[in-house]
Amino acid sequence: AEAFYDSLESGAMIIKAVAGGGGRGTRMVMDRDSIPGLFERCQSEAKTAFGNGDLYVEELMPCARHIEVQIVGDGHGHVVHLGERECSVQRRHQKIIEIAPAPNLSEDLRTRIWDAAVSFAKDVRYDNLGTFEFLVDATEGADSFAFIEVNARLQVEHTVTEEVTGIDLVQTQIQIAGGKSLHDLGLDPNVTHTCMGYAIQTRVCMETMTPEGDVRPSGGTLTAYDIPSGLGVRTDGFGYANYTTSPSFDSLLAKVIAHSRNGSFEDTLKRVGRALSE
Repeated sequence: AEAFYDSLESGAMIIKAVAGGGGRGTRMVMDRDSIPGLFERCQSEAKTAFGNGDLYVEELMPCARHIEVQIVGDGHGHVVHLGERECSVQRRHQKIIEIAPAPNLSEDLRTRIWDAAVSFAKDVRYDNLGTFEFLVDATEGADSFAFIEVNARLQVEHTVTEEVTGIDLVQTQIQIAGGKSLHDLGLDPNVTHTCMGYAIQTRVCMETMTPEGDVRPSGGTLTAYDIPSGLGVRTDGFGYANYTTSPSFDSLLAKVIAHSRNGSFEDTLKRVGRALSE
């Protein structure tokens, strides 16, 4: 870790847990002297959270957007992407808002990210649904991106891709596992699947305020659970009045998704805002 840090011109590095994410076992390094202490903390946190204390280091991109590409591969060398999602709005390294497609991304950069994800998936003969994740340098005038990781599964935010493509990703994953090819599913790798409008997902989490005024993930008993509805609004979740959550699981309670098929990004923002107000 120290040798890698010495090789960086930026003087900024990040330590990450190999076996997990969500900010656990992750620390930013801004000076060499802090590496031993931060490395030990990351190792301990990773072992507690994931049962594996292995870590890796990479250069820190201090001003970044989090862009991920939805991939479908059938294991026969055929791969198709279903566009990208923007997951830059986060708190404590946890995604809380996801958007498809990513707004304010140049078409050239968008295409390069798609091509990188598809190329990677083809090289490994990818056989599943998965998310290929990237960081885009958001520094003014920058035009570069870097690979982060592959999540070889469906993710919480797959709902926005379903809304803008009209494709049921859960069904698609089951069909791929059953031996179906992209051709069988009507997914042409040579065709770019266009998005229909915008979709935004917001995560509703159980939280509590500490005596110090800090908000932390929590559990408890719901006094009310009213699901928003209406045109272009979808809610995935579980709850009811007097439902007591389990401390063994994530504090995520529900996902509120809004989709404007023919509308602008601003229209979708208004729609999700109304849903959340309900």
